[in-house]
Amino acid sequence: MRTRRKKQFIDSAVQGALIRRIVFHWLLFFAVALIVLPFWQVLRSGDLFGSFSKLMLNGLAETAPVLVVLLAMIPLFVWDTVKLSNRFTGPMYRFHKTVQSLAAGEEVRPVRLRKGDFWKDVAEDFNAMLERLAAERKQDAPDPDLEPVTCGAPDSEGYAPDEESAFA
Repeated sequence: MRTRRKKQFIDSAVQGALIRRIVFHWLLFFAVALIVLPFWQVLRSGDLFGSFSKLMLNGLAETAPVLVVLLAMIPLFVWDTVKLSNRFTGPMYRFHKTVQSLAAGEEVRPVRLRKGDFWKDVAEDFNAMLERLAAERKQDAPDPDLEPVTCGAPDSEGYAPDEESAFA
């Protein structure tokens, strides 16, 4: 059984952009609701010819509970966005770290994703590539029974070729 991620906020660039976007959309929705709901209450009351400011204040007072609930929900929206984004930023983080290790010439293990993560098909393809690379490395590895040869180094009898005979 896979363990849960300890960190939810993994990629500040991606997850930060998503949080900014969800907060912007929520603020836009809240502003529209702040305008539309009192107007709706005025239209529903049927008193269209009273004092506009009085009608708006009454409408705002009647819709205040809805607006308070909307305000209270923004942390939930942000938290859910972070949790959802973790399902693709977590795998991307793993791919990134594995590629860095490969580039450094290190041995790597196959990438295993958690239940609910996105891009499992990419992980399968990535792991197939890792297997192929490992097979190629094994095939290209020098034979352990042969001694390594270094150009210009003395051989077992202490003979080091001079430059002219090395290129002749």
